[in-house]
Amino acid sequence: MTTKVLQQFDDQLLLKILNTLKDPIWLIEKNGNVLLVNEAAEENFSVGKLIGQNVFKMEKEGLFSPSIARLVIEQKQFISTTQITHNNVQLLVSGDYILDENQEIQYVVTHARQLSQTINQSNELEKVEFILQLYKQQIRELILQKNEQDEDFYVGKSKAAQSISVWSQKIADVDTTVLLNGETGVGKTAYAYRIHQLSSRNDKPFIHLDCAAIPESLLESELFGYKKGAFTGANANGKLGLIAAADQGTLFLDEIGEFPLPLQSKLLQFLQNKTYRMIGDNQVQQADVRIIAATNVNLKERVDKGTFRKDLFYRLNILPMKIPPLRERREDIIPLLNFYLKKFNQKYGHQHTLSKNIMDTLYNYSWEGNIRELENLMERLVITSAGPQIDNDDLPSDFPLQQSGQMFLQNVEEMSLPRYLEQIEKSILIKTYNDTNSTWKTATKLGVSQSYVIRRLKKYNLRISGKELIDE
Repeated sequence: MTTKVLQQFDDQLLLKILNTLKDPIWLIEKNGNVLLVNEAAEENFSVGKLIGQNVFKMEKEGLFSPSIARLVIEQKQFISTTQITHNNVQLLVSGDYILDENQEIQYVVTHARQLSQTINQSNELEKVEFILQLYKQQIRELILQKNEQDEDFYVGKSKAAQSISVWSQKIADVDTTVLLNGETGVGKTAYAYRIHQLSSRNDKPFIHLDCAAIPESLLESELFGYKKGAFTGANANGKLGLIAAADQGTLFLDEIGEFPLPLQSKLLQFLQNKTYRMIGDNQVQQADVRIIAATNVNLKERVDKGTFRKDLFYRLNILPMKIPPLRERREDIIPLLNFYLKKFNQKYGHQHTLSKNIMDTLYNYSWEGNIRELENLMERLVITSAGPQIDNDDLPSDFPLQQSGQMFLQNVEEMSLPRYLEQIEKSILIKTYNDTNSTWKTATKLGVSQSYVIRRLKKYNLRISGKELIDE
């Protein structure tokens, strides 16, 4: 492995995945240099170490013909064709590309399989293309995880957040409509974009439309566009709508619950047939667009009230994805605080830290505005706090400090009593240990045995890191 690969990928995980395969797999950068191959590729060519070699040079030297990576880079499209090696082995090789943030080819992934007279080449091609798409998605996920370390997105360590992440990966490469459900501020837009980035459409447009922010009278023209002279005051040359702008990509319809009832039939038609008509045009247009919708309201209730079409609801709700509020995944609160503290420290050139007191206060806060509220508060604290360590005194004057004992009662209807008691016990254990820095002192202070405390730490997946108890 080269240093470059070590920096860009979790190489051990990727190699373990690739080495389970019997077919040669190559990862090549845009200049033709081999970054990564599996064991099958090394065995297949028998020309020594492949990593670090250049496939363009290897092609000129007659080690194989043609170079699939070269064809992919030149034509900027998926390529599948036969290849002859230096030892006269005939391979069926497929190659596809991964783009960088500037929409330029960054990597090429190739997959090879030896041909024989008994192989049905057309069936084999379908299998190879399917396998290659799986490899591309795995590499996209690894790249995305690396990029997210520096970007404004946090996946989360709680079971709920990890479950959402797995589901996002699972549904990314299908074109079926996704419906994101969740309260305001839970990160629906970020998850919609992440699904797009994990999909094969990641190099195409991601268009975001807030259905609640545009008046009903303008929404139709904004979404579907209009022809020249369609109505008074319109652009003299007409206008393409957001559906046309999102062709080949993803259209994210945020706040879909606010979509006007009179326009819902037109949206339904597009979802069913991928066809629509611009305002003032009799000609039917087509667009290959993947739809992701999001709502913070109960659409089923709106269907029952007659304000949302039942057929549209079921068309949108094929792949539902529930994003739980922050209060139901408290394991993510402390990591999120640290995530945004680091982000805003870097943005404003500060070096603030968080005291144990404020960490405890914010952990027990109800966060009705979810991640958006947490992010906004952290930015405010980083900007306004005078000292190097941010404490409770730096919180806004209207911030409720007495929540640690009331938080659970405020949300008592949202989960069972045993689960509430567990949440209370877990919160007390974290606070007490972080005050005492000892399981023995924690047990003494709480009036229980040390073995009881240790069992509870294991039950709640709590881990001692340095002098603090953290939630895994």
